[in-house]
Amino acid sequence: MRRWFVCLLLVVCCLTGTVAWAEAPGADQGLEILRAYLDGLETITADFRQQIVDRDLEPIDDSSGRVILKKPGRFRWDYREPYERVISADGERVWLYEVDLEQVTIRRLDAGLGETPAALLTGAADVLDHFEYRGSETDGDISWLRLEPRAAESDFSGVELGFAGSELRRIFLTDRLGQRTQI
Repeated sequence: MRRWFVCLLLVVCCLTGTVAWAEAPGADQGLEILRAYLDGLETITADFRQQIVDRDLEPIDDSSGRVILKKPGRFRWDYREPYERVISADGERVWLYEVDLEQVTIRRLDAGLGETPAALLTGAADVLDHFEYRGSETDGDISWLRLEPRAAESDFSGVELGFAGSELRRIFLTDRLGQRTQI
């Protein structure tokens, strides 16, 4: 299930936000920039690629597919590689269909997303309800915003969002085992 949480964040890499930065965000404006960007997302259709790496940055898993997202809480993720799987939500429930197993798992959306990075894109709650803003810094032409889940039992220890101008270019998710998912 962790994989579908991660994939929800992939979609923003293919989009251009509505926020323009004249310069890298300061610590006081990074959160406002993030909120404005996420508030501007309504409907998204994109192809995605996700790679999970270990602590030594060695690839562990690579997957790809197509996603459609409509806020609040509706989405469809079609994994194509390395195996087929469909994850869809109607705003109340999430269906996970494992094609090769011919198996469907259904959960309540609020129980399925909770304290995951996917909560950022679905618009189910304010970003600060689930994440604490930890600041921003600039590395070359990328401005990085750091978030940490508020819940101690979250599968993730951190989320880093990399913006170039008004466009979200990269996302790094770090899990509790030190594995990083780069999107």
